[in-house]
Amino acid sequence: MPSISSVALFSLAVLGATAAPSEKRWNNRHGGRCLSDDQAEQVADTWASLITDYSDALADATLTENFTDYSESVNTLINSCPQGDAAKPLPLLDPTFTTRDAFKLGQGQQPAINFQRLNLWHSCNAVNLRWMTTNTAPIPNPKPVVGLIALEVSKNPDWNAQYPWLINTVYSEFDAGAWLQNLVEAGICSSGAGLPGSGAANCSAPAAPEPTANSTVPATPSTPAEPYSTPEPTDDCDEE
Repeated sequence: MPSISSVALFSLAVLGATAAPSEKRWNNRHGGRCLSDDQAEQVADTWASLITDYSDALADATLTENFTDYSESVNTLINSCPQGDAAKPLPLLDPTFTTRDAFKLGQGQQPAINFQRLNLWHSCNAVNLRWMTTNTAPIPNPKPVVGLIALEVSKNPDWNAQYPWLINTVYSEFDAGAWLQNLVEAGICSSGAGLPGSGAANCSAPAAPEPTANSTVPATPSTPAEPYSTPEPTDDCDEE
């Protein structure tokens, strides 16, 4: 008479063989439940291609429909120097894109940049990149921009697809200040666009307070103060 443990093991084996045949085929074809080193390389190369040589076809093949992208850096650039009619103002901490279609519309209107991968790390279902770009604006010697990206992935429902792992969520931050300075130098953005503490609003002298019914004239100081003089305007304060 078979033991209870033997029956239990046999039952588990039967369940494992019959419960998810499509997942079994997927694992057999793609090497298991987790990203391999080669698959992580493919995900990294895919994302780089979406930045350097964007196409709708590549986005459709490599991103999930509910693709979501979080980037305070991108939102800062959109708010400070929008490029393309898809660039709408966003709260800094809101997702930049919440669907694949939204990403396609936004990324499809952006100028291509180079994308140099500096480091790559990966886990079972995420690829992490450190990267640099050196041509964010058409000017001589633009400031380099370095960033970090976390790409979360999920299995492609099509177990026979060219891209077995689809990018579903992106967390990306980079030096938006250097990028914005490059755009300003290229004349694509106005000087100080969107930056706190800069811009035309800070170029004029503060207005004197309006007198009120209860206001009194201050006493004349015993030592006269230096006469007030209006500072000379700087380049940043020139009228457009």
